[in-house]
Amino acid sequence: MKKLLLVTFPVDLGSKTFEKRFVDLFQSDIEIDFKVFRFAPSPRNPHPRSIFTLDYLSLFLARLQEAIEMGKALKSAYQEERTVVFQGVSPALFGYLSSRNNQSYIITDWTRKLYESIWKSSGSPSWLTYIHSKVLNSQTAILGLTDAVVEQIVKDYVVPYSKVRKTKLPFCLDLKLFKPSPDREDNEIRILFVGGDFIRKGGDILLQWFKENHQLGLKMTMMTGFPVEEHPKIAVAKNIEYGQPMHIELFSRHDLFVLPTGCDAYPSVLGEAACAGLAILTTRNALGASEVIHNGENGYICNSSELLLEKLTELINDKHLIETMKRNSRKLMEREFNYESVLNNYLECIFK
Repeated sequence: MKKLLLVTFPVDLGSKTFEKRFVDLFQSDIEIDFKVFRFAPSPRNPHPRSIFTLDYLSLFLARLQEAIEMGKALKSAYQEERTVVFQGVSPALFGYLSSRNNQSYIITDWTRKLYESIWKSSGSPSWLTYIHSKVLNSQTAILGLTDAVVEQIVKDYVVPYSKVRKTKLPFCLDLKLFKPSPDREDNEIRILFVGGDFIRKGGDILLQWFKENHQLGLKMTMMTGFPVEEHPKIAVAKNIEYGQPMHIELFSRHDLFVLPTGCDAYPSVLGEAACAGLAILTTRNALGASEVIHNGENGYICNSSELLLEKLTELINDKHLIETMKRNSRKLMEREFNYESVLNNYLECIFK
């Protein structure tokens, strides 16, 4: 029997969804004695980008207090000879003293250094990079969810390639939840955008494009809490939780998922859209996009938001291509992210 403790970090909507996917993956295997510790589960304000703020100091002190309970959980886990997997660098940092001489792993899709080229500023000063480097190098291995984060960890945190392994974000749960809708015979093309952080995700860019290009048969839904002005062909969806019937139904009745994001590590909503059988358009700023989008097969990853809008303008005039891409999206996810292949990927990385 394999023994595993997953230390999750459910501080926002994205990390909570990641948590659900990993819990579903590991607890479904009867050969794993599986436990979960939720580090810092209380909802907080958005994480401050700069570390030189009172908000960040307050957050750091709160994390230190929460780390005491995590230390107890880690001590108990190692007494039970469990392997520990941290969801992200932050919980591993706060659990460093308890885990550094034991069997532990980090699963991550981002670090502060990864965003520096997008932010156009230093997200991690040299002393913080040094600390993160010590934490990363103390692990048995780092499980990177994208090629971008794997390369960046090796380059910027001086972690040997032998300690970094590429793994998949487990979309197995999404393959069970989302069912693609059959081809429709109408002439409508329905666009879906999802993004609570509306501006960063490029919602404003897409909204302006739609106002200038809406045509007969073209409709759009924007799932966001951001105030969107009324438009006869734009529906706004609010307060819809992941995995709920309204969430699943929302995806199933659309054709094209569009995310002109300016900054994202691995927006898992792209995988949700692919599982639901949607064609997908996004930018290269979605650093994990290539995991679920094959250019020209089930969508496009564009070099800029401007090029994305050009491609979108072309695509809405080719319903046949959209329908083909929709089918290809689901096939790609079934091929690359089925439960057995993803679970075996993790078992080989963690237990062999």
